[in-house]
Amino acid sequence: MTYRGNLLKIIFVSFALMGIVIVPFLFANKGSEKITPEITNPLIAEPGMSDPHMLVVDDVCYVFTGHDVGFGVKDWVMPNWRIFRSEDLKTWEHVGTISPENNYMGKGNTSCWAGDIVERNGMYYWYFSNRKENCGVMVASQPEGPYTDALGKPLVKSFDPTIFVDDDNTPYIIYGEHGYKIARLKESMVELDEEPRLITINKTSFFPDTDKNSLHKHNGIYYLSCSGYYATSENIYGPYETKGLVGKGWGLDTGYGHGDFFIWKNNWYHVWCKYRDRSHDRVRDCFIAPVVYSPDGLMHDDLSILE
Repeated sequence: MTYRGNLLKIIFVSFALMGIVIVPFLFANKGSEKITPEITNPLIAEPGMSDPHMLVVDDVCYVFTGHDVGFGVKDWVMPNWRIFRSEDLKTWEHVGTISPENNYMGKGNTSCWAGDIVERNGMYYWYFSNRKENCGVMVASQPEGPYTDALGKPLVKSFDPTIFVDDDNTPYIIYGEHGYKIARLKESMVELDEEPRLITINKTSFFPDTDKNSLHKHNGIYYLSCSGYYATSENIYGPYETKGLVGKGWGLDTGYGHGDFFIWKNNWYHVWCKYRDRSHDRVRDCFIAPVVYSPDGLMHDDLSILE
């Protein structure tokens, strides 16, 4: 029995001897306690999972990731993207691989940098980076693929895209580094519907905006993040105000913790990657933690599950 269980037992017996009925009191809070599922961290034992982005379909999680294979090499060697499936955030099964051979990048390309995944009208769109050169789009009829090139050419001449669909079902793409840009997408999901706009971030605290961004919305507030740092706005185009960190350690307080925020079974989670030893090579692992929001709009990761 846990310490809490022993303590409750002692209180129960003591009050019972006094003739006081306390059963409703003792058990009233138990049902309202948030139950955090057991989460496997890192997600898989094999090193090299990076740049995670989550797609949730009927409570099944599909994490789309980069694939680091440059062990001992101080550069990013990434030959493809991989898809892993889980129903419990504990066990992950490799269910698909997206190859640059099937898009304009071509066979043998090892510049498969970060991307993002979104479902639209029953189809699944994978937005990918060709290193820092450009960003393209692939499409499939199911999450696992196979994915084919939707354009045969780049969508934008930048990299590290995030796709965000707002409450009114309008899709947007956000991309770039050292100055993020945002543009509305057409219903086809493979064309911009407006000229990209530069997002203003009022930096009252440190914010790296190095490259891979993430954008999500909670209680009417837009959260724009880079690694563990984030900024908020009431307008998707900004301006955004920096708010600090979601947590310290685990690569969150660097500019390299590329990741994503997602909802699973009515709870929010953060998935991100962390270098094993950046002084040695560019090989990463991925981690997941629950996200907690406060009434004032601030958020933080519950990193206790990693301790």
